[in-house]
Amino acid sequence: MSAPVLDVRGLRTVFHTSKGPLPAVDGVDFAVAPGEVLGLVGESGSGKSVTGFSIMGLVDPPGAVTAGQVLFGGRDLRRLPPEAMRRLRGDRIAMVFQDPLMTLNPVLRIDEQMVEAIREHHAVPWRDARARARDALGQMGIPAPEERLDAYPHQFSGGMRQRVAIAIAMLNRPDLIIADEPTTALDVTIQGQILFEMQRLIAGSGTALIWITHDLAVVAELADRIAVMYAGRIVEQGWTDDVLDRPRHPYTDGLIRSVPAEDAPGGRLHQIDGMAPPLLARPPGCAFAPRCPRALAPCRVDAPEESVAAAADGGGGRHWRCHNPVPAPGAPEAAP
Repeated sequence: MSAPVLDVRGLRTVFHTSKGPLPAVDGVDFAVAPGEVLGLVGESGSGKSVTGFSIMGLVDPPGAVTAGQVLFGGRDLRRLPPEAMRRLRGDRIAMVFQDPLMTLNPVLRIDEQMVEAIREHHAVPWRDARARARDALGQMGIPAPEERLDAYPHQFSGGMRQRVAIAIAMLNRPDLIIADEPTTALDVTIQGQILFEMQRLIAGSGTALIWITHDLAVVAELADRIAVMYAGRIVEQGWTDDVLDRPRHPYTDGLIRSVPAEDAPGGRLHQIDGMAPPLLARPPGCAFAPRCPRALAPCRVDAPEESVAAAADGGGGRHWRCHNPVPAPGAPEAAP
């Protein structure tokens, strides 16, 4: 594995509320290599989006990144002055939001917005910048890109607006893109088209991608590696096939079995009992213990340490945090 584009170590983001500090992200560690796609998955409220905003330096008060390192190309983004971070954002690092209207200005034509995104960071003549914007729209599968440059955001469908937002993120050929559930609100056909275009663009540019989602089907198709978040912490990560075929953390196992796949027609779907705990009242020990069918006495007292093992295919490490992990295939069940 080549040197990572992004190396996140011990990231902690807290929101200060009238009832006390709320740790939305609590000690997160992961790395992303050039050309790699990392799927950051978990249910709503697990801290996925806040992790993305924390990397980008977009957490506003009362939130604050209080600890950890965000190493991008060897530089800690947390130590950069605001102006230096602004120059990186939109150039070397880009973000795609779930709602494309968070990216697009409704009163400006598409060409004005895309050309500005280029010329803000590079001394490029308007004509050349517009040509690059046109090509970017074409690469994202938008028909008649020359004509669509003159359109306004409201003249695009939701799927087309999201393609424009992704094209803007790709304009300056960034080293890293963070995509925050960009296809969640789209129908399956449009979602599949966008995923195909993203895979093609990432493969051709060497850009690293963090794809934030709750959809395991999307991750299975797109991601090289998976990091599973729960209650602000990463509870398991590893290569996609390894994690999906051989989950070790009970939460990961529950997510996978909750996906309707080979269930008998009319049968009861599997679900994870209970709800994620409020971050202001996170239980001691393992946060998943109150919902976990494998919880033991130590799970309710002591936070589990990280376990590391070789991947099943020998291509890297597996990491999980659990006192009583799901047994590996063929391994005997551990005695309680």
